[in-house]
Amino acid sequence: MSDMAPNTVGHKKTDHLRQMVLLEYALDFALVALKKGGVFIAKSFTGGTTNELLKQIREHFDKVFHIKPPSSRKDSVEMFIVAIGFKG
Repeated sequence: MSDMAPNTVGHKKTDHLRQMVLLEYALDFALVALKKGGVFIAKSFTGGTTNELLKQIREHFDKVFHIKPPSSRKDSVEMFIVAIGFKG
């Protein structure tokens, strides 16, 4: 599980790209560390490159979806990606 988040600067595109870099690092680690059937959960910010990364995650997991926790503000771009069933 990765709850990493970058220091935000208030510029949506910059903040999104910084978050995507952290998410890619977390995914790279998960692909090496997870056992077959494992679960990957990571914080993400909605934005331009999210769909591309979701596509990449779907290649390695049986089920992938995203959720916005009820505790997250309505105007927040924060969401969590949940990937279940690592294919190994």
